Amino acid sequence: MNVAVMGYGTVGSGVVEIINKRDLGLDVKYILDLRDFPGDENAS
Repeated sequence: MNVAVMGYGTVGSGVVEIINKRDLGLDVKYILDLRDFPGDENAS
């Protein structure tokens, strides 16, 4: 299942990390944040 994460601060980045590390059947399709995160493979 594709999911979007709204906000990529402390909580949002932690959620993405957990989704990527565990086999939950989820795939982070979008990260919604006003800021850019150059060099971050998840938020590109």
